[in-house]
Amino acid sequence: MSAAVDVLSPAPAPPRRRKDAAGPPRWRAPLALVPLESDSSGRAPFLAAVVSLLVGGLLGLLVLNTVLARDAFALHSLKVEDRVLTDREQGLQREVEALRSPQSLAARATQMGMISAGPPAFLRLADGTVLGTPVAGGEPIPAVPRVRKR
Repeated sequence: MSAAVDVLSPAPAPPRRRKDAAGPPRWRAPLALVPLESDSSGRAPFLAAVVSLLVGGLLGLLVLNTVLARDAFALHSLKVEDRVLTDREQGLQREVEALRSPQSLAARATQMGMISAGPPAFLRLADGTVLGTPVAGGEPIPAVPRVRKR
């Protein structure tokens, strides 16, 4: 064999000591059973903390659910009120439009004793001429039958 060390081969194992070999004896602690601790004082605070967290979480969820339900009822009542007020607003707008109509204005003017002005006449300021025939107010406007819109 060659003097070079083979890189791929494992290193030789150290020599084993025989049981009957001489040398200083090794000291060992005697093995004994360790008694189990029956004291559960370490578990009690942990269990109390876990139970209190669970109870606190459940109470928090109950309060949150109650608040959300109350807000849902309030939202529903506000939506109903909004629909009622929207219908009332639309009814009032229809009433205002009916009162603004020309027929309604003419009927109220007649009730107040107003008369129609007749055809208009215009005055040209540049030369002072009158365009059209001015007519004095005549007879009251004939009453127009009132038409109700539905």
